[in-house]
Amino acid sequence: MAVGIIGTGSYLPEHVVTNDDLAASVDTSDEWVIAHTGIKERRRAAAGEVTSDLGQRAARNSLEQAGLSLDQVDALVVATSSPDKIQPSTAAHVHEKLGLQAIPAFDVGAVCSGFVYALVTAAGLMTAFPQHEHVAVVGSEVYSRILDYEDRTTCVFFGDGAGAAVLGRVPEGYGILGCALTTDSSHLDVVGVPAGGTQEPADADTVRDRRHFFHMDGRRVWEFATQAVPRVVKEALTDAGLDVRDIDLLITHQANARLIEDIAGTCGLPMDRIPTTVERYGNTAAASVPITLHEAHERGRLKRGDIVVLAAVGGGMTAGAVVLRWY
Repeated sequence: MAVGIIGTGSYLPEHVVTNDDLAASVDTSDEWVIAHTGIKERRRAAAGEVTSDLGQRAARNSLEQAGLSLDQVDALVVATSSPDKIQPSTAAHVHEKLGLQAIPAFDVGAVCSGFVYALVTAAGLMTAFPQHEHVAVVGSEVYSRILDYEDRTTCVFFGDGAGAAVLGRVPEGYGILGCALTTDSSHLDVVGVPAGGTQEPADADTVRDRRHFFHMDGRRVWEFATQAVPRVVKEALTDAGLDVRDIDLLITHQANARLIEDIAGTCGLPMDRIPTTVERYGNTAAASVPITLHEAHERGRLKRGDIVVLAAVGGGMTAGAVVLRWY
């Protein structure tokens, strides 16, 4: 038996933040944000609602869709770049909130590429150790807590949310067919939260200088992403013995609508094969791929036998793609 996705889920907080809401306190406008990003609104977690809260809701949703009970989950992998705490892992918090039995639960950190990395990690666990029959993979983010709302170059992009997928056994020929993962560490300074770790522990100076907030060089992100995403998509397809013409659906990281359009053009894919959620949810980082996948699934856009590619780019800089034949 092969390994494939047998259930998807998502959770979006109720609070909607429009561009006009942001323009009330940031030097921007609805017209500027839509023109440059395609984003019209995003969600924000409620007070007291943390990354693991969103993640456990998405995980429950995916398990319900897969028809599985909590005691049938053999491992939990969580992708996040806005964890509940530096330690313990957000996965441990999700594990506790779900009430799971004594199973492996751990985080994968690859920023916005995190879900793709986590999915490949989970599939590898299932392949190497067949006693793991079902693995829940979650991407969950609460970026609203790490954004600098005095920096319009970052705060307009991001939203909060969580998505999940359950991996299980599927017939041979279906499921994960190929993948490609990469990191270019010459771009370490392009995306990140400078302070709060062991290199630059948080103190009064880092707080004053706003270095505990998320920072991003948008131009360099664009330059990297427009090259890296098409490359890893092609490499993953080659690994699967396929090419771009075989793709039925490309579900890519929802960073920016203009970026997605550029990637589609480079890949030679029409936009009707690339579902988007960025206009309604913004950039939900590691959660964006599973949220968009779940929505496509719910809307009947995935048929048995379809070739589906999941692709993302993130800080580090990282990029990854996974090719599946949908079951």
